[in-house]
Amino acid sequence: MAGKIPGFLLGTRLREMGRLLVVALSLAVALLVYFRLFGTPFVDAVSRWTAASAAQTLNALGASVVNTGTVVGSSSFAYDVVAECTAIGPIILFAGAVLAYPATWRSRAIGIGMGVVLLSAINLVRLVSLFYIGAYFPNYLPMAHYLVWQAAIIIFAILLWLWWADRLTGRAHG
Repeated sequence: MAGKIPGFLLGTRLREMGRLLVVALSLAVALLVYFRLFGTPFVDAVSRWTAASAAQTLNALGASVVNTGTVVGSSSFAYDVVAECTAIGPIILFAGAVLAYPATWRSRAIGIGMGVVLLSAINLVRLVSLFYIGAYFPNYLPMAHYLVWQAAIIIFAILLWLWWADRLTGRAHG
């Protein structure tokens, strides 16, 4: 009997492998969707909306900025909100993970809705902070933009998914 896997363990292993395959395929589809969206009118509209939201927030905080299309700027600093500057990537990653997780469709819809709102909000915080860093500490902008915020928004998406999976899916914890 040595070397033989009992039937109940084999079934468990196959279910685990199936779940892993579903997650991998879901995230692969999410990645394909993300790359297919680049250059589409939808992404262009989201980029303009993101830039307008950042400009409105900055003006509400006392910065004097102007928004033209996807550009947000003042007399001291400006940036262009391209597709990668929107929350589309983290939202697609999050939605792919939510859809791959075994949960009710209601729980998935709530999770995706929550993810769209919260990831868009954290992205807005990101853009506002990057504006101030670019205006007042330009030497730190590349590090804040490419290292800190890119990692932070992905970590936030993962933590949000973990929270959703733990609290809002209705699955029993063992």
